[in-house]
Amino acid sequence: MKKFCLVFSVVVMLIQISATAQKPNTLVEKIATYNSLLPTEKIYISTDKPYYNVGDTLWFKSILLNGNLGVNSKTDKIYVELFNDSLMMVERRSIMLNNGLGYGDFALSAKLKEGSYLLRAYSNWQQNFGSDYFFQKSFYIGNAGEKTWLLDAHQKLNTAGKKTLDLKVRITNLKNEVAGLKDVEIVLMNDKKKLMKADLQTSLQGLIETQIPLGENNINGNYSLIITDKKDRSRQSVLPISLQEVDEVDLQFMPEGGYMVNGIFGKVAFKAIGADGLGKNISGRIVDSKNETRAELNVGHKGMGNFFLLPVKGETYTAIYNLNGTEHKQTLPATKDEGTTLRIDHLSKRDSLYIYLKASESKRLNGYELFAQSSGETILNVKINLTQGFRTLKLPKLDFPDGIIHFTLFSPDGSPVNERHVFINRKQWMYLKVEANNTNFKTRDSISLNLKALTEAGLPASGSFSISVTDDSQVKVDNESNIASYFLLQSDLKGNVENPSWYFKDEDASTLLALDNLLLTQAWVGYNWNTTLTDKPSPKFKAEKGNEINGRLTNLLKNPVPNINLTLMSLGKTIFLTDTISNSDGYFKFKDIPFIDSAAYTIKIKNQKGKTSLATINVDEFTPASKITFLSQIKPWYINTDTSMLNYYKNKEIQKKPIDASKIKLEGERLKEVVIKGQVRQKEIMQTHAWDVTFLKKITEEELKKIPKKTLLTLLYEKIEGFTIGNFYADGCFGTEPREVNGVEFPPAMRPRKHEFSNFMVGAKLISHVFIDKVNTHILTQWGHDYYNENPFNVSRTAMEPEVFFINQSIFNILTAQDIVDINVYRGCNSVFLDIKTRSGKGPWVITTPGVYVHRPQPIYFPKEFYSPKYMLANKNQPDYRSTIFWDANIVTDENGKAKISFYAADKPSTYTVKIEGTDLNGRFGFKSTTISILNPPQPE
Repeated sequence: MKKFCLVFSVVVMLIQISATAQKPNTLVEKIATYNSLLPTEKIYISTDKPYYNVGDTLWFKSILLNGNLGVNSKTDKIYVELFNDSLMMVERRSIMLNNGLGYGDFALSAKLKEGSYLLRAYSNWQQNFGSDYFFQKSFYIGNAGEKTWLLDAHQKLNTAGKKTLDLKVRITNLKNEVAGLKDVEIVLMNDKKKLMKADLQTSLQGLIETQIPLGENNINGNYSLIITDKKDRSRQSVLPISLQEVDEVDLQFMPEGGYMVNGIFGKVAFKAIGADGLGKNISGRIVDSKNETRAELNVGHKGMGNFFLLPVKGETYTAIYNLNGTEHKQTLPATKDEGTTLRIDHLSKRDSLYIYLKASESKRLNGYELFAQSSGETILNVKINLTQGFRTLKLPKLDFPDGIIHFTLFSPDGSPVNERHVFINRKQWMYLKVEANNTNFKTRDSISLNLKALTEAGLPASGSFSISVTDDSQVKVDNESNIASYFLLQSDLKGNVENPSWYFKDEDASTLLALDNLLLTQAWVGYNWNTTLTDKPSPKFKAEKGNEINGRLTNLLKNPVPNINLTLMSLGKTIFLTDTISNSDGYFKFKDIPFIDSAAYTIKIKNQKGKTSLATINVDEFTPASKITFLSQIKPWYINTDTSMLNYYKNKEIQKKPIDASKIKLEGERLKEVVIKGQVRQKEIMQTHAWDVTFLKKITEEELKKIPKKTLLTLLYEKIEGFTIGNFYADGCFGTEPREVNGVEFPPAMRPRKHEFSNFMVGAKLISHVFIDKVNTHILTQWGHDYYNENPFNVSRTAMEPEVFFINQSIFNILTAQDIVDINVYRGCNSVFLDIKTRSGKGPWVITTPGVYVHRPQPIYFPKEFYSPKYMLANKNQPDYRSTIFWDANIVTDENGKAKISFYAADKPSTYTVKIEGTDLNGRFGFKSTTISILNPPQPE
């Protein structure tokens, strides 16, 4: 991306400015060092639609850019996570990137609970900045069914006298049949605390009308009303309750530059936020202690506005405003007697930006510095002399990049004293044009779209785009945010921005003023100057480049161990083997590892004599970001639902019903028989470890959650009948004659005998194999594997060597129930096998084994292909209820800026919304939303 070097003129006071490029100073060097060591990344996720149902698939495309919005060359992997409304992670995807671009999907299991969910995406490098640059998006997953209730709900909080909640709810089902004369139980909840319960009956029209007393306690927390059918308690609906006063507003004042200084005329921005977190319209005035009006409060877009004020020493100022006919008062922030102010006017002139700097008497000094930064790059640094009390700069906008510019004024001692954000838009954009091969289409028609992308200069633009085509009768498209509004605006701001794409709808003066008010009132991400200027940056999280494994060898004194051979071997179905050597500082790297189905790798070290080294292997393991602590609750779809959303969930409910097989014409190849997941694992054990395994029992996750603190050893005693420790057992499965091993004669393998050491048993059978995350604990022994399937007697090393028992005993005492997902128990002809799945997925390496390390990276996710039917071939007797008609995350325009897209329409006449967004990976973004019509085919006469 273009690097900006700002050249400007100064008017009004003919300021002399020395270029810092010629004479570097400490402040410049510190900021430059910080930027070079900790460059930022920004990430965006585009999805196919705004809400889903269980059993559906969420399709997404990811775009990771450098902080300057250019192509990313630092990171090749991101993590996309799905959280439920209990703040628990449901699933994580590891997505490989190509030039910062990736795509994937989440199959939303039918076992998911209905509720609000959050999609979070980040790179490992982004964790160095906390969660500031993570992408987060909330959405709703529904679960429509025969027992679903639709709620037409109205609520009102009364605060006159005793607080009460007036509630009126009409209950119907998906067929719009009222739930008349139903006995229901209503429970008022505050988070997870039950406040009250009542038994009611709906009216003949399915109505519940009631008044709930709330007492005199302060109202806080998240409230909801659970409505349950008393005759069928599986039928239940949750109604979120707002217990905030309608007239309650949080009025915030933010002086431009940070604070007001007495005797200096300045701008003060404000924002009025309602109980729902959204902007509110108010009107009012600013008065002094004598009740004289000093400024007017005129609200603009989304409850924001600004006014000018000349504060006087010793005076206080109060806002008096009107909301819904009620007068309210609020004191403004205290002013400072001494200080500097920073005011910026970038709206008066289309081509220029004016900066006004002022200082009170004691702050009129030389040696101030003004910095302007964009996406972590310093684009302006000038010395400022304020000995005269003020300075004015005029800067050309053309020398600034698009997006948010962060201005900071530093005092002569290097402390930040004023900050201000402004938005510069030089109209660097991609304009998208979409043309269909027809004006109207019939159901199941083939639809072809031609996409053309142009730059702001009208030149062809080569870029990468995603396209989502959705049925308007089922999906209410969300156009409040898009790729441009996210990268240019939202990614630099904290908190919720209402309808961010609105600020890019035109260049009207009112729109530009609203955007400026937003930047004056919204908190921003970026520098913590105290950290930037005092600490030497030391990234904790590394950028993940390519598919490689990095680590270090150390000895008992934590000193590096150089020049040691290391071998890497995959533990999956695909065999992969490579080696490397540690360098003089003990660091090692396995590069260019192929993307194979292995979920784990074994790393072993050997010294020059081929023996295992005692060095400790330390691998750079991925540490996931901290769990989310808050998720914005989204109103459930079944409350005051609209037609599109209702149709979507109705169709999802219809699709759950079995199709009449007699009406389906068999076409194509017959699908292979589905193998149950548990049977697949059993077959794996039979093929690779023990041919004779049969399923005995399962200890489920639900059972383990009830006893989280118990050790694995204790729960095995409790959950497996006959579990014990003993030394009288058979060595193997076959053999009626004595056998000789290494010159020593042993009794027949299939006959029980007394051993000189103990082992874990179930009844009279030896536990010969313990698998932790599919890895046999034998890998921790000196020989590294078992030979059960390799000898004619099916004798396990567990029966012959005492080392296995001590390894298993250590693991059983270290792991607890809360570490384990589930346990499957199998039996053979003379042995028992334990298959244990842990939450960490780290395998049996809960105890340290010198010279051996198992690395279990987050597996790379290979995305599914979106299914788009071809009706020349597909079964026309099967109904097509698709809500996402088409999705493609990899549309690329060629050197002429063109791309062609084709898909088939579904069954019902409707309109489709076509939503395309993407980037040229050089700071330009394009977004286009258009519609196409689908008509009924003409009926035969």
